[in-house]
Amino acid sequence: MIARRILHRLSGSILALFVLVHLFQHLAVLAGAPAHLAVMEALRVVYRWPPVEALLLGCVAVQLVTGVPLAWSSRAPGQRLARLSGLYLLFFLAVHTTAVLAGRYAGTDTNIYFAAAGMHAWPAAAFFVPYYFLAVVAIAVHLGSAVARRLPAAHRGRIVRRCAAVGTVSSLLIVGGMARIDIPAAYLQPFTQSGGKSG
Repeated sequence: MIARRILHRLSGSILALFVLVHLFQHLAVLAGAPAHLAVMEALRVVYRWPPVEALLLGCVAVQLVTGVPLAWSSRAPGQRLARLSGLYLLFFLAVHTTAVLAGRYAGTDTNIYFAAAGMHAWPAAAFFVPYYFLAVVAIAVHLGSAVARRLPAAHRGRIVRRCAAVGTVSSLLIVGGMARIDIPAAYLQPFTQSGGKSG
């Protein structure tokens, strides 16, 4: 159990660094899709470098393998939010990583258009809007809970609430930015072919 927890925290710390940079990248969408694409291309030089990408994918795998048993064994009332946010992040990591790898295998550039396309077609938007919104909030809550564990009990709740507030605002900005960009028809095609209507 101790080794599992250490692996989970170590891989989680590495992923957290990537996720924070990735969220900064997504906030660039507020300046429009071209600005986001420019930031993405600059950052891809680092996170798509094969050794770094292999490390990140390995960390995702470790999170998936260790996360569910840890969440199942953690029953402390004060860790409820950490557990729930962690379980949602495991779901998001599994779906998002699989979708990105499948898209890349199919020859699709998995850029902001790929990420946002589902939010521009109905009924897919009913899934993708809360899917992305909750992911950013869950990241903030989970990281806040991890920081709070190292602080005196009197400060823990306040830290988690503040992180949740920052996550909520960030999520609204990112999802709002993704919802207002124009999506090329090629990225909407998988959703419109299945009977969905583009927005």
